[in-house]
Amino acid sequence: MLDQVLPEAEVRALETVDVYIATIEPKHTNQVIKFIRGKLPATQGLDHIKQIRKTTTDDGAVKLDVVLCEGLALSAQVLDQLLKQEGLESMVTPRIHGVPKYPPLTRDQFEQWKAAWPTTFREDTNRHPKISDKDEAAIMGHIQSVWGHTAEATSKGELPIAAMIVDPLTQQIMATSYDTRKSTGYILQHAVMNCVAAVAKRERDGSLSQRAEYHHQQPHSIGSDTVVPISSEKQGAEPVTGRESTPSPICGEKRKKNPVSETNLSTPSPESSASPLLRDEGAGDTEDRRVKKAYLCTGYDVFLTHEPCVMCSMALVHSRVGRVFYTVPMAASGGLGSQHKIHSHPSLNHHFFVYRQVGYQAQQDKVKEQCGDDSMNENKGASIGLLALENQKVDC
Repeated sequence: MLDQVLPEAEVRALETVDVYIATIEPKHTNQVIKFIRGKLPATQGLDHIKQIRKTTTDDGAVKLDVVLCEGLALSAQVLDQLLKQEGLESMVTPRIHGVPKYPPLTRDQFEQWKAAWPTTFREDTNRHPKISDKDEAAIMGHIQSVWGHTAEATSKGELPIAAMIVDPLTQQIMATSYDTRKSTGYILQHAVMNCVAAVAKRERDGSLSQRAEYHHQQPHSIGSDTVVPISSEKQGAEPVTGRESTPSPICGEKRKKNPVSETNLSTPSPESSASPLLRDEGAGDTEDRRVKKAYLCTGYDVFLTHEPCVMCSMALVHSRVGRVFYTVPMAASGGLGSQHKIHSHPSLNHHFFVYRQVGYQAQQDKVKEQCGDDSMNENKGASIGLLALENQKVDC
């Protein structure tokens, strides 16, 4: 089973906010509810809290705990005065009680938080998509493949950090790369940046070829009568490669369809990630739709030997990837689980799924087999460098 890196909102502990509650007799319910709705300030941001909690006394009598209003909404003295004005002071004795501040997003949170106060909960299956055995086998195969590129990297004096981008619809490898900051002397030449650039070049070259062929074959009118074919080769200039006039379905329409909120921003949307919904569309896709999905790596799977740094994590956000799988967590610099969780940051307009330590045990066993139990010692050279970066402050 793969270890998904969940958003902070899904793993945070219970936080409470103070509200006034009171224990009342069931026969007084309508009268008290009428008072709450007519005289007390409405609760803000607590729609997930149930108004009434049923309790039973030691002698078996049924009582009701009722939420009156937020603790900061008014003072206890003012609340007592309002109760006296309505003649409810003998029925209602307010007290402060802590209720869950946020709505539960997972089953575990719901089971834990409901002890503080009953809450509403509807499980969102899109938050934790199931990965089939077939899909997991393909994932492990790609992870093994990307680790194979570290040997070439170390043989050339580079850091053993590699990346691979795969189209999940076809399982086609779109690009592979490794870190080249040493050979280039450019500290930003990380494996992820190189891989995204390789995909961009692939798509750009393909687009240029298609556009050139199209313009060469299609007639274009100049003035009122003249019709001549246009060729980028004959004109000595490249065809226009700017963005299409149709807005990106991710950057434009997504914001309209999914307004900013903590709930929908903490989970990747189906249209922008490699969810089963996106995969099922592959069989009937036209070539045009497939090209549009490939724009900026939309929906692609990314396989990494090491957890990416903050810069590379943001590059993956901008590239609109669907899922990221990495083997080695980088405790000091990781941007997708260790130091930050950029893939689920509520301020960003794109989110994707992340899975960590994928194939970690297999790589650890492989290194130990090659170098012995002290294989994490860097002095053993390139052959043990595979996992040795884990505890170093290296940006991947």
